[in-house]
Amino acid sequence: MARRITRKQLKQSDEFVSTMDTVLLWLNDNWRPIAGALAVVAVVAVGWWMFGLWQDSKAEDASYALQHAIKTYEGEDSVGQLEPAGDPEAAEAQFLEVIDYHGNTSQADMARVYLARIHFDRGEIDEARDLLIGLTERHRDNAIGRLATLDLIHLRIAAGQAAEVSVELEAMVAGSDPRLPRDVALYELGQLYLSEQDPVQAGEYFQKLVEEFPESPYLNLARQKLMEIG
Repeated sequence: MARRITRKQLKQSDEFVSTMDTVLLWLNDNWRPIAGALAVVAVVAVGWWMFGLWQDSKAEDASYALQHAIKTYEGEDSVGQLEPAGDPEAAEAQFLEVIDYHGNTSQADMARVYLARIHFDRGEIDEARDLLIGLTERHRDNAIGRLATLDLIHLRIAAGQAAEVSVELEAMVAGSDPRLPRDVALYELGQLYLSEQDPVQAGEYFQKLVEEFPESPYLNLARQKLMEIG
């Protein structure tokens, strides 16, 4: 369900309108009359320039708020090194603020990725699934969509749908399903078969990743898994 516009969102819009009013008043007081068409072009150009600055400022605010929430979620020690666990309940409130204050931005959707993880960790599977499905539908060809797809795969495996997921991952490896890169799908298939207590099958996928994707960011992880399998 869509969230209603908050007072802070209204205030942000008012800030932009107020800034635009100031610019237009300054132009009126300080510029000598210019030919009508040129004046209109100039005012519009300045207006778009100011709008760009306002948007950049809001994006910076959103990114800072998101980074702060992620650190709260993951944990951070005194020297800035991330620890395995933070404060999910406090982080949840911060992620919700990112969504409330920054609307349909990429930062807000990244906050939704983390909210889904918090729900999943609590066992709130339906809530997590709904968030992730919405993200995969809105972000079909970018990093947010791939993150949501990965998390949805993990959720479905945990919910006992490993057989269905393996078929989809095979299609991704074959290139007929573009939701994940082929090397990522190979790694996830290896992980899936390890969770199903089939190390031989898992090893085949890890080995294929190592042989066919020497530049993959998953290369070292796949090699480590092969060493563990033996």
